[in-house]
Amino acid sequence: MSEKAEVKEFPAAQLTSLALFILSSIFAVYLADIALQVEPSISASSPTSGFGYVVYYLVAAIVFSVLLIVLARKYRMNFLKWLFVAVIGLMVFYTWSYLGFVIARNAAEYYVIIFAAPAIMILALIFNNKWYVVNIAGFFLTSGMAFVLGLILGIWAAAVFLAAFAIYDYISVYKTKHMIGLAKIAIDRDLPMLFVFPTDFSKQVGKIEITEDGIPGHTAMALGFGDIAFPGIMVVASAIYGLKIGHFYPFLILPLVGGVVGMLYLVLGKVKKPAPGLPFLNTGVIAGTLLSYLLFVVVH
Repeated sequence: MSEKAEVKEFPAAQLTSLALFILSSIFAVYLADIALQVEPSISASSPTSGFGYVVYYLVAAIVFSVLLIVLARKYRMNFLKWLFVAVIGLMVFYTWSYLGFVIARNAAEYYVIIFAAPAIMILALIFNNKWYVVNIAGFFLTSGMAFVLGLILGIWAAAVFLAAFAIYDYISVYKTKHMIGLAKIAIDRDLPMLFVFPTDFSKQVGKIEITEDGIPGHTAMALGFGDIAFPGIMVVASAIYGLKIGHFYPFLILPLVGGVVGMLYLVLGKVKKPAPGLPFLNTGVIAGTLLSYLLFVVVH
C-alpha cells in the first residue's frame, strides 16, 4: 500500500469548528435558561447594562496577554498550566451547578454531580492531556463563559463588548502579533487554551504540530477558546432579550446564522492565516442581532 493511501486525512476539521460554535452557543443559551429559572434576577436589568465591563475586561485581557508572554519567555513556569486547569475546573463546576438542577433527583445526587464533573475534567487534563480532552474542556469553558457574560451584559452592551474585542483581536494578530506569540506559548507549554482539530490522523504520534491554517495534509488546525466564547456571548444576550420581548427564536437563530457565516468565511475563505477569528465571528453575530431587532422590534 502506498504512503498516500495510508494517510487518513480529516478534511472536515473546518466544519467541525463550525459545529462546535453552534453547539457551544446553544448549550450556553440552555444554561442561561436554567439560571433564569433558578435566579430570575441574575440577568441584565436593561439592554445597556454592563457597559462598564467592556473597558474592564478589555484592559484585563491586554494586561493578562502581555504578562503571560513576558513571564513565559523569561521563565519556564509550569504553574501556568495548573492555573489554566484550575480555571477550567472552576468553570466546569459552575456550569454543572446549574445542570445539576435538571439532572439530579435529590440533594445527594446534586452534590455528587457538581463535584464529580470538575474533578473528572481536571484529572483528565492532568493525566490524559490529549487534543480531544482539551476540546471537551474548552467546550465547557466557552459555553460557561458565554452563558455568564451573556446574562449579565445587556444586548447593546454585549454588542459593544464584542466590537471592542474584535478590534483588539485584529490588532493583536495582524499588527502587534502578540496573540500569535500567545498561541505558540500555549502549544509549547501544553496550556489548555486552544481547540485542536486534526487534519491528518496518520501523524498523531507524540506532540501535535499545529499549523493554524487547517490545510488538508497538515497536522492540525487550531482555534482559540475565545473565538467560540465571545460570539456565544452575543447569542446568549440576544436570545435572553428576545425571550423578554416575546421573540426568542429569531433573536436566537439570526445571530447564530450570522456567526455561522462569519465562521465559514474565516475557515474556508481566502483569509491570511493565522487569522484573528473575532472580527469575522463577532461581526456575524452582531449583524444577526441587529437584523433581529430591525425585523421584530423596529418594523414589527
